[in-house]
Amino acid sequence: MNFEKIRSILPNRVRSFRNSKNLTQEQLAERVDIHPTYISRIESGKKLPTLVIICKLADALGINAYELLIDEAKATSYHYKIKKIINMVNEAKPTDVDTYMGLLNVLLKSRKK
Repeated sequence: MNFEKIRSILPNRVRSFRNSKNLTQEQLAERVDIHPTYISRIESGKKLPTLVIICKLADALGINAYELLIDEAKATSYHYKIKKIINMVNEAKPTDVDTYMGLLNVLLKSRKK
């Protein structure tokens, strides 16, 4: 992926995730320990953050860093969602897997009705 592609994707992804978490630019900046103006410049595409800042942004937003770098079409694709579910299960604690199974069973039963 080249810098121009990142420049076209990253601003919207940061803004979208920030808004989905109901955070202001100031609140996100505080979580990342950077100036709010820097968040504004990232979201406007005027500033391309370092990898360290991208990782800090992702942590503050509760996502993986790569999710800030993939375009919306890919992030909403069927295959991406399946891979994300598989990764969640692979990274889960054994007790969480039981919870996931219970939830999936309930969902599947409700769809059959």
